[in-house]
Amino acid sequence: MQIWRLLLPCLIGGSSALSGATTFYTTLASFTTAAGAPLTFGFNGLVSGGNAGNFNSAAGLSQNGFQFVGTNGSGGYYLGAEGPTYFSSADYNRGTGSSIQGPAATSSFYGISNGKLTITMPAGGVTAFGIQLWDVLANDGSGAGTDSVHLTVNGASGTVVTPAYSGTAFIGFTSSTPVTSVTLTGTAPEEFPTISNIYYAVAAPAPSGVVPVGAPAVGTGVLAGLALAMAALGAHLLKGVRRQGAA
Repeated sequence: MQIWRLLLPCLIGGSSALSGATTFYTTLASFTTAAGAPLTFGFNGLVSGGNAGNFNSAAGLSQNGFQFVGTNGSGGYYLGAEGPTYFSSADYNRGTGSSIQGPAATSSFYGISNGKLTITMPAGGVTAFGIQLWDVLANDGSGAGTDSVHLTVNGASGTVVTPAYSGTAFIGFTSSTPVTSVTLTGTAPEEFPTISNIYYAVAAPAPSGVVPVGAPAVGTGVLAGLALAMAALGAHLLKGVRRQGAA
């Protein structure tokens, strides 16, 4: 029992040292400052003008190493691409070109019960990621869509309210450890998050045997704790041996 009392604080300390920190941003300016010079891409190569595309499948859409998959909560899929003049310019022309559209949280019109857009990152993950977005309200051509949209990464969520009628919003994060996937979810019925641009920074691979600056070696905290605990245990056992010899 005593050895576990010695080990437990060390194991907890080692676990904490290995965890990463995530910081969320709701403006592109603050995100860019934190991320440095992020890479970016949009969706003008998919569709243009009043055209639209359908990516309602398990494979979804793959672009620039990212995979976008929209699920409707009942085993089906929802993900589209739209040109800026598709359906209504008030809905889709926010001055940022073509866009992709994930599922609403719920939609009786499209049969969505628990909509979610899952975005899988390129191999190796990213340390910064952000999206420019707004919302399109089903069966409304005035651009009135607005919603509180959540970006969730490693169990933590950032939230942004998308603007109605004009303009775009931004939600993004930086992470001290590589992130391999995130989810985007809305909260209001019939409100469909619509994305025009992606911003990101890929995680730089460390040379073999070299630990990145600011990152602990895997298991360093745990091994150090174990070493201290074993030393304490050895001293405890040695005292016992000495007592037996004295008897």
